[in-house]
Amino acid sequence: MTNNNRHLLIGFILGLFLFTGIPPVLSQINPITPPIQSAAQSITQGRTFYAAKEYQQAIHFWRQAAQGYETQGDTLHHAQALSYLSLAYQKLHQWTDADAAITASLTLLDTVAESTERSRLYAQALNHRGRLELALGRAESALATWKQATQIYQQLDDDIGVTGSRFNQAQAMEALGFYRRACQISLQALQVDNHCNLSESGELDAAVNTFTQQSQPAFTVVGLRHLGNVLRLVGHWQESNLILHQALDLAEQIDSPSNQSATLLSLGKTEYALYRQYKDLWERSNLIENRETAKEWARKALNTYQQAAAITTDSTTLPLEAQLHQLRLLIEFQQWLQTLEKTDTTANPAEFTPQIQSQVETLLNSPLANLPPSKIAIYSQLTFAQELLKLPQYDPNFSYALDYSQTAFNQAKFLQNKRAESEALGTLGHIYEQNHQWKDAQDLTHEALGLAQSLDTEDLAYKWLWQSGRIYWQQQQKENAIHAYNTSINVLNSVRRNLLAINPGVQFSFLDDVRPIYQQFLEILLQPDANLDHLSQATRISEALQLAELEDFLRCSFTNLVSIDQSKNPPDAIIYPILLEDRLEVLVKLPQSDSSPEKVYRYTTQVSAKDFSQTLYDLRHQLDDYQNPVNTLILPSAQKLYNWLLKSAQADLPPEGTLVFVLDSTLQNLPIAILHDSQHYLVETYNIAISLGSQLPNLNPLSPSLMQGLLAGINKKAESYPPKLPALFNVWDELQQIHNTVPSQLLENEQFTQTNFRNQLINHPFSVIHLATHGEFSSDATQTVIYAWDKEIPVEKFGQLLQQRQQTRREPIQLLVLSACQTASGDKRAALGLAGVALRTNASSTVASLWRVSDNSTAQLMNDFYQQLSQGIPKAEALANAQRKLLTNPDNPSHKHPYYWAAFILAGNWF
Repeated sequence: MTNNNRHLLIGFILGLFLFTGIPPVLSQINPITPPIQSAAQSITQGRTFYAAKEYQQAIHFWRQAAQGYETQGDTLHHAQALSYLSLAYQKLHQWTDADAAITASLTLLDTVAESTERSRLYAQALNHRGRLELALGRAESALATWKQATQIYQQLDDDIGVTGSRFNQAQAMEALGFYRRACQISLQALQVDNHCNLSESGELDAAVNTFTQQSQPAFTVVGLRHLGNVLRLVGHWQESNLILHQALDLAEQIDSPSNQSATLLSLGKTEYALYRQYKDLWERSNLIENRETAKEWARKALNTYQQAAAITTDSTTLPLEAQLHQLRLLIEFQQWLQTLEKTDTTANPAEFTPQIQSQVETLLNSPLANLPPSKIAIYSQLTFAQELLKLPQYDPNFSYALDYSQTAFNQAKFLQNKRAESEALGTLGHIYEQNHQWKDAQDLTHEALGLAQSLDTEDLAYKWLWQSGRIYWQQQQKENAIHAYNTSINVLNSVRRNLLAINPGVQFSFLDDVRPIYQQFLEILLQPDANLDHLSQATRISEALQLAELEDFLRCSFTNLVSIDQSKNPPDAIIYPILLEDRLEVLVKLPQSDSSPEKVYRYTTQVSAKDFSQTLYDLRHQLDDYQNPVNTLILPSAQKLYNWLLKSAQADLPPEGTLVFVLDSTLQNLPIAILHDSQHYLVETYNIAISLGSQLPNLNPLSPSLMQGLLAGINKKAESYPPKLPALFNVWDELQQIHNTVPSQLLENEQFTQTNFRNQLINHPFSVIHLATHGEFSSDATQTVIYAWDKEIPVEKFGQLLQQRQQTRREPIQLLVLSACQTASGDKRAALGLAGVALRTNASSTVASLWRVSDNSTAQLMNDFYQQLSQGIPKAEALANAQRKLLTNPDNPSHKHPYYWAAFILAGNWF
């Protein structure tokens, strides 16, 4: 590394990444004379005071240096002194002076003849200006400025300069919400260009090791911390955790309190993200290990925030940020533990009450209310106001929240930060909403919404529309509330899909930030006085909710789905069970025909979500064992669920035909075929499909003459199988029987590798894919896997294989069959994984099992299923007929038990 590069490297550490210190003076161009030497001495003295955090003194000497260089006509170093001045003014939040100094510096440099030295100083000044712009909330300008700096360093062949300015660009991209692009450019700074795909972790490890060995320690700390932050934002939480720990170890080695505090704050945020991840998984799965892991991460984060706040640095805002994050987590964690108290004997929410009270007092007595205007100050004040509203001691907190929010608004207005103005106004509106001052709440919310819409910031607009809808509803303005909620969901879907398009790893917390809007809207639409328009809208919102949850699960958006209304094969009825907290609403839509318009019927059953879910849970566990008696254990639950879901609707349903169920994720584990009216199972009367309602991957029917299958299976103990999974001895019989019916290619045992499977998919026009191997569906996408011989294929990888196929083959996959997979035991939303696989493959239909069934009976069922498909019978009818045959086969009466036939469901189109 050259000396110039080392100088520039230190400049990045100390000037660009918001740390104390100033780069050393670069080599002089002109011979040094006594007046110039005096100016140079002033530069050095200013740098010394800056490093000692004596910013006012630094300003004094750099002003002298600027005047001295100006007197001598040394424009280049006059500009350099002004650039340093801007940094010191920024430290003191003297934004006007900082802006004037950096603008003057760049203006002077524009008059200097082109040279290497001039280019270096120009790039340095650009970095200082970008820092100022970002601090003022002007992230777009900062990004453009840092891009310009990067181009200069590239022209200078300065690798260190390019690295630092790329990290700076990534900071601006983060602020703009472009997390995926921030991740990409951060990895490019480390010479990794893989579009933020960390599936090959060795590449990242190697790049980090090289960066650590070749860079100076302080620069390395900052770079690693920034990379850890970006990885957190795109959902690579474990990688973020590891890299931030590396950064923290290095910060401790070089004894840098500022670096330690800032890195601890970043690490706390990652630990908080891991807490929320496992909390979401617990809510979806009901698996105790997820609940306990969530608790562990919450306590780690609380401890890390406390450590960050305790370190003494020159920063006023760093400890405040750490304390605010700690307060937010304390409140959130306590509220979650309160929901667990009845079932979790270790939950003790009361232990956090003293800590919350102490933290609030600390923040009330802190400099928070008197911080100079800055983006950090504004958002810190708004965060505190929002947390105060969550506390039970409401009256004084209301006043404090109002004061902090008003201060934030005034500062945003002073800095002309329109986005921050909108956030402050929206927070003020929420405060008045909480205090039931509806007119003030609505006026402020509308003002916040107007600003957000003028800025085209949809991520704010949807929140203020949601808030407006809540306020309208409280004032009994139902139609206004419906309009606001509907618009909010439309905007939210746009925001989610834009994020998914550019940042597939980053999400809203679905359970906290997305689902409540849909559920509140459904509550409003399904009031006792609901008319046909409200009911029709409720069916659309129910469909949209299921799709939103699947997109959240899969971390990608689906814009290629088509409306069922375009099909020439409509079902006989579409049924929407909507489970609310205190009741079950069932909407039945009868498709439009030549003789009648579309009809929507509504049936309300007074059953709590808790009782319904418990009955479903009991039934699922009773079905896992074929030895459980049907009459005494299984039928009572099956009949109870039938009565809640369909008894009232039965008179309006057609006497036979195909029923399509749009199921909430809490209901997707329900084997609909087993519902029992006290005389017959539902499958004995109807063909059944599970669907996203009016949205399907494609509407192509399965043509018997064009059926060509890829059959893959394993009938031995595969290398990839975990110890608990047994061999599936009847798989070969299953595949041979299908092979005799459908023209197909076979991959058996060792042939069924991930690579062979991929090659077959790409090179042949298969319309049917049948996999007879173990697999598991889970509400955790990382645990939703299908086992090939050599390795497990996660749902994300499975989707990638199918996407590669789409690049070379136009033939759609009409049918995907997963004949030996199962939903994860105890996971109440495990069928999300099944639905996710179905949607990820873009297959017209997917047949799969909810539990692992005897492979002997499965072979019989699949043989009958394909025999009927080959005769042109629609898929839902073919599956129902195969199930009925097992149910009624006199040659093998044991298969009458629902264990053998009820597990199989059809998701997607039914024709």
